[in-house]
Amino acid sequence: MEVCIPDNASWIMKAIMQHRDGIHQNLVWIEMLNASKFRMKKMYMAVHDRAQSVVWRTLFYGNVARPRALVNLWLACNERLATRDRLHKHGAIDTTRCCFCNADETQQHLMFNCSETKGIWRKVLQWIQVDHNPLGWRHEVDWIIQQTKGKGGRAKILKLAFTECVYEIWRYRNAVSVGNNGLNQLTDEKIIDNIVYRGWTNRKLRTHLAKLMM
Repeated sequence: MEVCIPDNASWIMKAIMQHRDGIHQNLVWIEMLNASKFRMKKMYMAVHDRAQSVVWRTLFYGNVARPRALVNLWLACNERLATRDRLHKHGAIDTTRCCFCNADETQQHLMFNCSETKGIWRKVLQWIQVDHNPLGWRHEVDWIIQQTKGKGGRAKILKLAFTECVYEIWRYRNAVSVGNNGLNQLTDEKIIDNIVYRGWTNRKLRTHLAKLMM
């Protein structure tokens, strides 16, 4: 709580440490320091109440996707994926060209506008029997939020499919960027396999998955 912020600290560590002054003045923090047991949940809620909620937070409620896929989705929702336009902006690389086409690689382009990834989305949506044509990142986030408001099996499977698609497309992009094209024909199949595997652990989703697999 008193150490100086290191210059070489990560951006998230700097952001955390920059909020220490506000924590020091928080009445719940003072109460917890004097209590016999520190309750992290109570402290978190005291800070969270002042934080601005984001509309895409509902995508993580009841989402049975793989933890790594959920972390990747969180980065994507914060537009923190290390796409080539971001890397170029920070001087890490000298090109913004998409590894699949000649367009600039932005998150918007990579996830939905690129012809290569559009085909992956089309196959997965067809398998889960959803008639939808992806348009762009911000549009799709709004669409998936609206479509997954309910608690039914369809909403949960769609939320799971969206999360796994974003993750596997990002993995596919990373593999191609380093010259490994082996995932090319397998990406949509891996997504579907993960939907079945992760969804099958949820008893309420088994009936819906069984129908899709017929």
